[in-house]
Amino acid sequence: MIAPAGAALDDAALGQALTLLARLNTDPVAAGSAEELLAALRAEHPGLRLRLLRHREAYGDTVQFGLLVSGPRGGTVTLSWAPPSEVPWMLRGAQRSAESMLLRVNGEALDIQHAMAYLDVMWEQTALLDRLVDVCLVQQELAESPVTLTDGELQDAMDAFRRARGLLTPAATAAWMARRHLDHAALEEMVAREAAVAALRTRVTVDRVDSWCAAHRSTCDRLRIARVRFADRAAAERFVAAFAERRRTCGTTADAFGAALTAVAPSRPLGAELMERTVADLDLGLGSGLADAVAPGALLPPRAVGTEWEVVQVLSRAAASESDLLEQASRRLFDEWLADRRRTARIEWFWGEAEKTPR
Repeated sequence: MIAPAGAALDDAALGQALTLLARLNTDPVAAGSAEELLAALRAEHPGLRLRLLRHREAYGDTVQFGLLVSGPRGGTVTLSWAPPSEVPWMLRGAQRSAESMLLRVNGEALDIQHAMAYLDVMWEQTALLDRLVDVCLVQQELAESPVTLTDGELQDAMDAFRRARGLLTPAATAAWMARRHLDHAALEEMVAREAAVAALRTRVTVDRVDSWCAAHRSTCDRLRIARVRFADRAAAERFVAAFAERRRTCGTTADAFGAALTAVAPSRPLGAELMERTVADLDLGLGSGLADAVAPGALLPPRAVGTEWEVVQVLSRAAASESDLLEQASRRLFDEWLADRRRTARIEWFWGEAEKTPR
């Protein structure tokens, strides 16, 4: 086998990869240990990124493996091998009509395209779309650089998963699984996936956590806030003006907040609630004045959130605990890592109008 010019892939590496594929596609025992065999090949060629592909053929329920091999200079070689009795890789994947179906309720089917049409508002609210892209990016990274978890780590992950959801008894766990139509194997797979993502997050952020904490400690402070939502900016600004006026005459900022709400009642606020947030969650963009701006009692300037406008009053502020600070650092650094990859990823959406789906 001759490696492409400039690919930095030697013929020996490609030959070994092809030999591995032939073994996986003919030996069921080897197929059951595919990840372990691939790990050995990775160890022998640490400069290569190897990603194993699996395709299950609907007709006949057979599985075939392919392999993507990327060199340090970029570029990817796609390898496949099929025995005479199997459908070649390029011809696999004949689609059944049900494969485009997302859901069926009482016999009524909903395909992916129509479901996404109902959720078309997501094109303006991209957070969920970004998360779907992130799932693919994480899957790619874990396929190319797997995380190995011990039985003890998986059990710890299962225990933490149940505690976080209040599933403290077998009956509560069974009821939770039944509502989501999960069997025990599916639950174990879900927990293993979550644990692998957590391990990946640690792997890609551990070198930067300390420096991030030193630079962003104050933005991790916990705030208790009162938030009022309005349909437009003008209504939000009327509330701010009413608050300033009432504050001059009321004894406390809490009284001023309530009086201002009463004053703008004809504007029909969309809602008011108490909640907890971090300083960074408010995304104020106030620079060096941030600490003073979010002091207890302060009323923050109106800001747009989606199609609404909100005004926030800070009720209290407390420094984050060390464990909370480390958790926030890890999550935000991981979000940055994912955002960097989204910017350079080739993304294709397979629903809706063709000119709308590429990103």
